[in-house]
Amino acid sequence: MRKKIVIISNLYPSPWEPNRATFNKQQFEHLSEHADVSILVPVAWTDWLKLPKKHKQAAVSQQGVTIRYCWSFYTPKVMRRLYSVFMLASLLLNSFTWLKQQKADVLMASWAYPEGVATAMLAKILGVPFFIKVHGSDINDYTNDKARAKQIRWACNRSQGVFSVSGELKRKLIALGVDKSKVHVVYNGVNKAIFMPNPQLTEKNTLLYVGNLKREKGIGELLEAFIALKERKFEVKLLIAGTGALLPSLEQRVKDAGVTEFVEFLGSVNHQDIAPLIQRAQLLVLPSYAEGVPNVILEALSCGTPVVASRVGGIPEILFEDCGVLVEEKNIVALTQGIELALATDWRVSAIVQMAKGFCWHKNSAQLKQLINENC
Repeated sequence: MRKKIVIISNLYPSPWEPNRATFNKQQFEHLSEHADVSILVPVAWTDWLKLPKKHKQAAVSQQGVTIRYCWSFYTPKVMRRLYSVFMLASLLLNSFTWLKQQKADVLMASWAYPEGVATAMLAKILGVPFFIKVHGSDINDYTNDKARAKQIRWACNRSQGVFSVSGELKRKLIALGVDKSKVHVVYNGVNKAIFMPNPQLTEKNTLLYVGNLKREKGIGELLEAFIALKERKFEVKLLIAGTGALLPSLEQRVKDAGVTEFVEFLGSVNHQDIAPLIQRAQLLVLPSYAEGVPNVILEALSCGTPVVASRVGGIPEILFEDCGVLVEEKNIVALTQGIELALATDWRVSAIVQMAKGFCWHKNSAQLKQLINENC
């Protein structure tokens, strides 16, 4: 019998942020092949107030999934340890009737805090089992705060199961005090119909970055490494797909270094348009400070494009020596050397694609279905 699953997560595309967390959209749409899926997307109240009325609509149906957006109260920059309580109160105020109408068999939070903790409390009120999916920063960053770490541990141990996108995140949860029997590694997938090799598009010496333009993603180090390569007369180009707070300073640095004609800022790129960019690039470069398992790396490997990435989080679990180069994070010299090595290597596209073969959304959703059925 098909279960009714309600997923609570801020990580989901919206009419005003269509490229947000497209990996969740893909996963939940594939999960809807096995269950009736509804998604409740909390939106920070400070953003909600700015939205036009047309976006504050009732639940809509897309690709077999019902989606409802709602406001979520919080106190910016203060009382962070209470964010889970604030979220619970918000959901009870604006969506409790809708939640009861869904008659959920299972709740699932996709993000440990505050969603995971709020969902644990909401599940008790509704009298249903729940699961938590963790991603990376929600564990890598938030557990550094004792109060939030305690709440995350409590919620995970009350859950029927925790879905981790990497083995490294699983180890961190166990070290936090989460029962290891509850934590299951379920790697994300890739849309194989879009992300596939296309050697005719590949432009030699073209580097690609895809992600938010913020310090923790290592985009500053990447730009400095690129400038160092240009100073050494390397014929390289850099494509930067993404937006963020660092954009003005990055543009200024490019101008000051005199490499404007070799760097292309693409802005926010729709997910379906990422594949041609990856196929165009000779290398994908992702020098993050911390990660779970970035989906863009899985997508690059599925296209047969080698990757230069930091040796952090779950990246070493998927990026082997015949698929790319691992480098030390926050290290411009190491990153420069890694890019130089990758550019000089004769990569076998077939070997890279073969490595990525197992990362598939159909496999992912089947694992989720099995784990949910086995544990509740």
